[in-house]
Amino acid sequence: PIPDRNALSDGKLTEEEIKQYATLAAVHVQKLTTVAREEVGAELEQSGIVIPSAWMMMNDGEVKRVKLGETGDKASATIKVLMYRAALKSLARHGKILGTAIVYAGNLDGEDDIRVLAVEHEHRLGISGLQIVPYRFQQGELSFGDAQSQKKPYELFYDGATES
Repeated sequence: PIPDRNALSDGKLTEEEIKQYATLAAVHVQKLTTVAREEVGAELEQSGIVIPSAWMMMNDGEVKRVKLGETGDKASATIKVLMYRAALKSLARHGKILGTAIVYAGNLDGEDDIRVLAVEHEHRLGISGLQIVPYRFQQGELSFGDAQSQKKPYELFYDGATES
C-alpha cells in the first residue's frame, strides 16, 4: 500500500520517499503487465486473435479485468480501446485505482508481417509507458519476442505530461 505519510501531507519528497514510490510503482506496473500479457496470451493461443482488453489495479493492490458490457463487446477494436481509456480515466481521476494496463494488437511500422501486442500502462505514482511485444505462431505454438518499452504521455491519471 501507499504509505500514510506521503507528498500530499507536506508537499515534499525525500530521496528515500522517491525511491520507495518509484519501487512501488514499478512493482505494480510489472504485476499489471504480467497479468495482462498472460491472460491475452492464453486467449491468443486458443483463438489466434487479440481482442483489446484492459486491467486495473485497485487501491488495495488487487488486479481486476475491465468489462465493457454488451455494447462494448460489439464495438470495433479501435472503439474498444477508446472505451477502455475513457472508463479507466474516470476511475483514475476519482482516485479509485492505482494503475492500468490496456492491451491490443498491431503491426510494426513498415513490417506488416510482424504482429505485436501493445501494452499501454500507467500508474498514479508516475509511470506511463508502452510495451511492444512481438508474437508469432510457429507450427501451432505461440511464441513471444523480447518486449521493447518506450515512454508515452500520460492520458489517464494526468493530462498530457510525459514521464521524466
